[in-house]
Amino acid sequence: MHRIDGPGHVLNHFSSGNPAIGQQATMVTAEWSDDVQENLCRLIEEAGIALVKGDGMQLYAAVLAIAAGAAGAGGGAVPTTRQVNTAGLATGGGDLAADRTITVPKASAADVATGTDDTKAVTALALQGGIGGALLAGTGYKTILGLVFVWGTYTVSANSSVNITFPTTFPTMCTHCDVTGGRLDYGAQDNNPFVSGKSASGATVFNAGDTGTSGTYFAIGF
Repeated sequence: MHRIDGPGHVLNHFSSGNPAIGQQATMVTAEWSDDVQENLCRLIEEAGIALVKGDGMQLYAAVLAIAAGAAGAGGGAVPTTRQVNTAGLATGGGDLAADRTITVPKASAADVATGTDDTKAVTALALQGGIGGALLAGTGYKTILGLVFVWGTYTVSANSSVNITFPTTFPTMCTHCDVTGGRLDYGAQDNNPFVSGKSASGATVFNAGDTGTSGTYFAIGF
């Protein structure tokens, strides 16, 4: 396509001319006429419409067909009857008569910890919360999906007991607690420290030796 450039054009625009000053009217050239004709015919034919002499509606019909995406590469408008559907965890959607929002429900930390809901997506934050809290220190704990580990240190005097308070209380029960520490002593009565009792919140360590000692403890529960 090009703008008129035949004799008498004024900056590629048509002019009626002015005989008083000797200015001629713009001449419509065959090249320009063919250019206009072929561009219009190409538009109609790309819409899949056969050219018919005298049919004044063909160009209009071609523009509508292309705009509706029914012709060409389908880059025009999409019919509002088309559907946006969802699957899996996603919900929402509908026809294109309105804006649609697709939603994926998010699991909470409690959902992750329970581990029974199969309809929600797990985020990194929910996973960390569901795995459980932690106190990573010399005396600390770690919760992993309901299973709780605690650890720490103790000091007990000779021939006596000491009560240990766990850094966190087991929600249900402490199933096992053990200690390390003591000294090398072959006396039958001088056993190394051991756990003489436990609960959800702590344990008791008994030392049968004749000297005080220190050590570490480790407990597990839920």
